Amino acid sequence: MFDEALDIIRLLWQGGYQNYDGRYLKLEDARIFDLPDTLPTLAVAVSGPKSVALAAEHGDGLFAVEPKGELVDGYRDAGGTGPLYCEAPLAWAPTEEAAVTAAHATNAWSVTGWKVMAELPNPLNFEAAAATVREQDIREQFACGPDVERHLEVIGQFTDAGFDHVALMNAGPDQDGFFDFFESTLRPRLLSAGSR
Repeated sequence: MFDEALDIIRLLWQGGYQNYDGRYLKLEDARIFDLPDTLPTLAVAVSGPKSVALAAEHGDGLFAVEPKGELVDGYRDAGGTGPLYCEAPLAWAPTEEAAVTAAHATNAWSVTGWKVMAELPNPLNFEAAAATVREQDIREQFACGPDVERHLEVIGQFTDAGFDHVALMNAGPDQDGFFDFFESTLRPRLLSAGSR
């Protein structure tokens, strides 16, 4: 089904009215009226070998939320040549405790793993899955608080795995504070390390 969805996106990006008759999906006289001059990069979210192969065959890049080098290697081995995107879990706050509390309240579901995140059908299921997540689980996966070294460590897990485009996802309670921290402290350290 995902394979067909990617085919449909590519078909619609050709312009004009399009039809598609797949095993799972059908499309009749569909059109995107305002195509951009430059099409966006189609980065395919991956979690294991099947989705990695799909990303290499149908995508322009790869996207992951876990720092697993085997995802990057599998994509390259399958012929994927595009950018390698990831999302690093950060939670900035003036104190580690405030960051952990905020991330646990809003993002506990994210430490349950890709299979859980990809297959739960609704918010009630996410809430049930997150009920077993402890604050210690947040501390282990997220960079929590104001310590730049911990933030660099979490980001480094992804760059060490081979990802070349890192999205910084702040689950902390103070977005303005995070942006100030990023600009004054984290960004200079990332630039000096040669990161993006």
